[in-house]
Amino acid sequence: MTDRTRLSLLGVAGAALGGGLAGWLMVVAAPSSGPSWPAAWFAPPAPLPGAASVPAPAPAAAPQVAAEITPRFDIARIGARGTAVVAGRAAPGAEVVLLRDGGHELGRARADARGEWVILPAEALPPGPHELSLAARTAHGALHRGGEALLVLVPAPEAGGAAAPEGPLAVLLPPAGGAAPRLLQAAGPAARPAAPPAGRALALDVVDYDDDGGLRFAGSAPAGSHLRLYIDQGHAGDTRADTEGRWALRPSTQAAPGLHTLRLDQLGPQGQVAARLELPFQRDAAGPAEGRIVVQPGHNLWRIARATYGRGTRYTIIYRANQEQIRDPGRIYPGQVFTLPPS
Repeated sequence: MTDRTRLSLLGVAGAALGGGLAGWLMVVAAPSSGPSWPAAWFAPPAPLPGAASVPAPAPAAAPQVAAEITPRFDIARIGARGTAVVAGRAAPGAEVVLLRDGGHELGRARADARGEWVILPAEALPPGPHELSLAARTAHGALHRGGEALLVLVPAPEAGGAAAPEGPLAVLLPPAGGAAPRLLQAAGPAARPAAPPAGRALALDVVDYDDDGGLRFAGSAPAGSHLRLYIDQGHAGDTRADTEGRWALRPSTQAAPGLHTLRLDQLGPQGQVAARLELPFQRDAAGPAEGRIVVQPGHNLWRIARATYGRGTRYTIIYRANQEQIRDPGRIYPGQVFTLPPS
């Protein structure tokens, strides 16, 4: 994207979001040479421990990359203190990496059988403007760089550590010649709650697999609350919700492949159980694979069928193929892994 095109797009975004924001948008867009991708990303993937060495195939002519192969952003949620949840699409099975300001890796995840991925960076974004970008390596080792840029502004906290009056801002810039910039998260006084988010309900929002195939859970709870996770009644770890009411935990003990029960307790000041969440989940031996989908919060059989087969009424195909996991077709749970048979 040229300077002229990039600044033009940002000018449109700045005007749409208010003249006061145009200035920082221009600052973010100043580099004209594009992100400086780390050289390591263009090297062949490192072999797994114990794997036999296989000669690399001769380089072939680079095929034209289809739009659904190139990694792209769909959702960005930025907390007042820089915590982030980013989701999007890529080639099914591709390893997606989220980069900040051209080369600093924030996190990575593997796209599921539908090409969907979610990344929860372990480190918060520091105050100020940032440009986030994507890269993805397919199962065949091909590297694809995302053409979009996600511009994020994290406001500096006020004196004493209080959250800034205006919340974070996230604007998605399409590739050159694409659509207009799209606002993914608006800043404004409404982004700062009138009262601390202590009223957040205990919830599980994300079930994900890390690079080692281990499960990771994330969700919401009253700010600062002490949470304890159990898998099949065995203690699997403790964590605390942050000031935004978000929590994340990688269990200290990973469940064996198969169906399990997850229990999440919110503990009171005296260690008593103040709230409890209990639901089944399935640990997949190899994580997401072709022809399977990991159920995420907000999914239902109708939506999965509509995305897979084009018609929500075909949810019965999924139900029949996964009856051992689905007691009630109207109620499915995060973490379940369903087979998606051909229609």
